[in-house]
Amino acid sequence: MRSDLRDRRITLWISVFVVSVFVLRHLQDGIYRILPKYGYGANAGPIWSATQDAEVIRSLKLNTSRIEYRRYCSRARPNKDTKRQPLIGLSWPLLRDTQANQIAAEQLEHDGFNRACQQGQILNVPLDRPNALIDTGRLMLGAATSIKRIKQSLPEMARWLANTNTNLVVVLRDKNPKTTDLQVVMDLAEELKIDVTLVSDPSMTGEAESNFGLATYLHKSLSENTQWVGIIDDDTFFPSLPRLLASLTPYDPSLPWYIGGLSERRLSTSREGFKAWGGAGIFLSRPLLTTLAENHRECLPMAKQWGDALWRDCVFKVTTPTVHLTRLPGLNQLDMFGNMAGWYESSPNPLLSIHHWKSWHQFPIPLAHLVTDVAGVDSFLQRYSYIDNVVFTNGYSIVQYPGGLPDMNLVEGTMHPYPGAKMPGAGGEFKDSLGRLRPALEEGRQKISWTFVTAVTADNGCVRQFYVKGASAGQSDVDSVIEVDWCRS
Repeated sequence: MRSDLRDRRITLWISVFVVSVFVLRHLQDGIYRILPKYGYGANAGPIWSATQDAEVIRSLKLNTSRIEYRRYCSRARPNKDTKRQPLIGLSWPLLRDTQANQIAAEQLEHDGFNRACQQGQILNVPLDRPNALIDTGRLMLGAATSIKRIKQSLPEMARWLANTNTNLVVVLRDKNPKTTDLQVVMDLAEELKIDVTLVSDPSMTGEAESNFGLATYLHKSLSENTQWVGIIDDDTFFPSLPRLLASLTPYDPSLPWYIGGLSERRLSTSREGFKAWGGAGIFLSRPLLTTLAENHRECLPMAKQWGDALWRDCVFKVTTPTVHLTRLPGLNQLDMFGNMAGWYESSPNPLLSIHHWKSWHQFPIPLAHLVTDVAGVDSFLQRYSYIDNVVFTNGYSIVQYPGGLPDMNLVEGTMHPYPGAKMPGAGGEFKDSLGRLRPALEEGRQKISWTFVTAVTADNGCVRQFYVKGASAGQSDVDSVIEVDWCRS
């Protein structure tokens, strides 16, 4: 536990008004941080513990009274010579190798549904360095959002942020935050073991103003060890914070750096210009942050609609020589709509960030990410092909291709760049980011998919994933469930 963190009660003043009394540590004027009552460096436990089987069944939202049920057991064996690959070919079938039982849905909880796998196929996975041995204190993060949204987002952020030395500075857009609401957020952060600094400033309630206002408060919150700061959205998800920090290693943090990723759409870049998109993550070295903070007032009048544009415009205005954007592969803004299977099933690599997963599209990334607790960060969205024309994208889908595998080197054009866009014609919007797309296949005929719905961590530490194919999606008149269990070998 950090020696400088001691409980003491103070009256919390945020900007020019009194909020209430909390257990906080006063850092500098205008910035207050909850006092963590926990140690740092240990592996974060899963946010979702194992549930009763009946609850799992309900979460699958099955629509037929009888279901087809299969179970597949995998044992992850860490291996120092194994690397993530675009597609790993396996010499056995998946669907032909598992028994398909048609049973009543309620039978699952009484029919061996919760029994641990006794054996399973051994799969080598890349050897991960334990997160407990990696100090992420060199990185500080900032987000501008509302009390309501940060409360909703903290449990999801805990998958990658809990039990780290990375502080999250949150500038609140609420004009008059309630005392009780602030207390709830601070208590939640402590419970989740997330190091949070909350800031409420009535002058920073607009989108651009609050986002760029992070420059001042991140600068005030710098520690001696801070080398990098990242500006994110409240729905930015990092599969691995240590992996993200490692990706910044080639860049000398003593020099000014402006690092990020573009939108995948030509439409966005043509309208908003060349900038780092905030949802994917904007990363600044300490010297550049200092320059921006010192020129905050000079840059603020340039604010338009979006905060990430103001970061770019200020960088261009106040740096000499001009600091240009350095693009970092793996930061994904995901400015896409509709069926996102094509992107997820392409097994993107490197995979540093994911955005819009609970807004522009809906996919339970934190639950899908649970498998990394057993099989390592490289297992997430790793693809495996089987001899029965099946491709398993770990954490997203199990897909059977009756006519044989398509060109798996190309992204399937299932998504579209903006509402109302017609594919494949609109696919040119993604040419610069995703390359040439292959045509979307007809579900139920050319492609039969079981899509990830949920996962739980069992009492024995194994992760149980559940993939579902609705009755209307294929030839069958019943819903189909495939359970994939991952245990450490």
